[in-house]
Amino acid sequence: MKLTFAGHSVEIVSARPGEKIDVAKLLAYPDEFHGDTRVNHLVKFGDSFSSLIGQSRAVLPKEAVVVLEHHFDEAKKLMDKINALAQRLVAEPEKYDDIGFCRQYFELARAGYSLLAKHEAEFGFDAKSIPVSLERAGLVTTRLAGGLTQDAVIDNEVAVVTKRVHLKGEPETNLAVTVKWRDKHKLISINGREVLLADFVNPASGASGAAFLLAAKVVKVYPIKVQHRSVSLTRQGVNLIKPALKELGVKTSFYSVGEASQLNRQYYLVGNRAVADAGQVLRHFLPKFYKD
Repeated sequence: MKLTFAGHSVEIVSARPGEKIDVAKLLAYPDEFHGDTRVNHLVKFGDSFSSLIGQSRAVLPKEAVVVLEHHFDEAKKLMDKINALAQRLVAEPEKYDDIGFCRQYFELARAGYSLLAKHEAEFGFDAKSIPVSLERAGLVTTRLAGGLTQDAVIDNEVAVVTKRVHLKGEPETNLAVTVKWRDKHKLISINGREVLLADFVNPASGASGAAFLLAAKVVKVYPIKVQHRSVSLTRQGVNLIKPALKELGVKTSFYSVGEASQLNRQYYLVGNRAVADAGQVLRHFLPKFYKD
């Protein structure tokens, strides 16, 4: 199936009912793919996001977009601390396996979500929508967003496995995302409803969240609104995702502690609002029930 997204042609390859697509042979970097390579959908975005690379001088939309560090010094200081840890991770990648170091990062994430909860009423937000967790890190941040314990069971949680990948033979700046439904029957619960996407950075490029919504559209599930709740977001990501989802009939809001404006060619946040690879850090704090 081909769809238009943000002015670009996007191809969605879907498995037949009851089957999966094995993407292993399509991956440029199969060793970097964590978990089962058999998926329900492969969303090929091509160069849809390449314009986001670099420094953005755009202005964030005013409607339904709130960044706490624009209002509170406490939030700004928190983002400075996260950036400092991220710079150490970039300089010393072995820190990703240092659970003590990663716990510092996790506790800052917890503090960030506590700040979001503290100020949500002031800005007209709440966290009562159906939580959609984009695995892996989304399982952690959904629980942080709800002020819950690491191993909490959330009855209405919809878990979706999304992985951003690069495909063989394509430029490094092209993106694709795999999508696997944990529970396709539970997915139906978000049809016509508002969902909460809590992730550490949401959006960076926005590819994973967009892939989830496009794949849901393929199986005729149409959430009507998405609240993005995050520790950080990118201004270029918001400026692309917000109008693109509006064209798909999905309303959006964005509620974040901090804001970044610079993405490198791998779509990671850099500059003075770096976060390194948040998923690699937060993997140490997944719920005990998690399985690849």
